Amino acid sequence: MNLIKNTSKSIFFFFIFTLAAASLFAQEVGFMGINIGMSREEVLTSADENEIIEVPRSRDVEFFPVEDRKILTFSIKPEVPHIYLQFYDDRLYALTLIFNEKHIDYYTLINRLENKYGAYTKLTPEWRKWAKDEVEIKAEKPAVVKYLALKEFLEAAGFKVQDEDIEGKRKDRILDGL
Repeated sequence: MNLIKNTSKSIFFFFIFTLAAASLFAQEVGFMGINIGMSREEVLTSADENEIIEVPRSRDVEFFPVEDRKILTFSIKPEVPHIYLQFYDDRLYALTLIFNEKHIDYYTLINRLENKYGAYTKLTPEWRKWAKDEVEIKAEKPAVVKYLALKEFLEAAGFKVQDEDIEGKRKDRILDGL
């Protein structure tokens, strides 16, 4: 009887773990139908089907021979001359959009992101940050937007996620005293 209970618990935890790990890949956070968590082939298909995204013949910018990591580059000229997509183990973990600020400026970007994702979670003079599930969205000056599933990337790559550094905790403690 205990064996059945333990087996049932193991199966339950396996499915919970599988669903949690797959949560990154169920999200629709990204740009022009290219979303964090998509496979490389899904991204290429989506980009090829979008008439305004330019996909160069030489799609790969760089291969990392030590890791299973690839970077692709696309563009939408003249508004978004640089779109960088970083994959690890065939999954999109980071998407960086560099806008031409003559066409789309920082304030237009942050207004659009606030309309879509609500109030920002962090703010500095140089950037604003939002969080959607496990994806961090960051708008940076002069006109850059980054989508990043850092926690999942670090876990998939086998890096240990460190807690906030001591200096940051100390600063927060001092500021909490205000």
